[in-house]
Amino acid sequence: MPTRLESSAPHIHPALTWAEDLNDWGDQPDAIAGRSRSSGRLLWKSEGGAVEAGLWICTPGSWRLSIAKEEVCHFVSGRAHYRSDKREEIAVGSGTVAHFHPGWTGTCEVAETMRVIYMAAPYDGPADLGAAVMRDPGEIGDLVDWGPVPSMIEGQSRTSGKLLYRRPDRGAESGIWVCTPGLWECHVNAGDELCHFLSGRCTYKHESGEVIEILPDTAAFFPNGWLGTCRVHETVRKVYMIR
Repeated sequence: MPTRLESSAPHIHPALTWAEDLNDWGDQPDAIAGRSRSSGRLLWKSEGGAVEAGLWICTPGSWRLSIAKEEVCHFVSGRAHYRSDKREEIAVGSGTVAHFHPGWTGTCEVAETMRVIYMAAPYDGPADLGAAVMRDPGEIGDLVDWGPVPSMIEGQSRTSGKLLYRRPDRGAESGIWVCTPGLWECHVNAGDELCHFLSGRCTYKHESGEVIEILPDTAAFFPNGWLGTCRVHETVRKVYMIR
């Protein structure tokens, strides 16, 4: 069975300071300098481990890395510097979102313990396309109007957002999503989705009757097929990845 927290949509709050039941994931392999040590908490891991999402914490040090999967990382605290073998350089800090493509290889140097909300999934398409990066997703204002929610029950929720990256085959995408108040039917049918809610307040109710309260700094994983309702009480903004 998949490893997950006990919920139809596994979630933690607050992600920035979550310290319950953290797992020691050991020293970072292929060290260059120092001794970076990892710990974290899985939100979800599929059968066989192909898809994984959760919280990752890493202490200072540097190491070689090779990213085998498509991966989105929302860095919520700490500082680090990624350097690819193709001379791409990415300085990350609180509020950096990076969408890494499979085949990215290089080094990571953590200057200050970093905390990351992440999701990784396999992809057999073009490799080593670099990384797409977004800064301060909570402050970005040039959003695109994505229209009203089509499954309204009460009110008139309207969505907007900004893409960070979308695969040509639309098999995965990441970015910012904003939704105004209202009640609507929610069916997660485009694939598994990782959400890190930055602001606002909403309540999800699963078809089983389970109620999930979402506050700012909630990280949640909605598996493909999740069905229920969402009531947005105060306009919500989230960083997301769908695959």
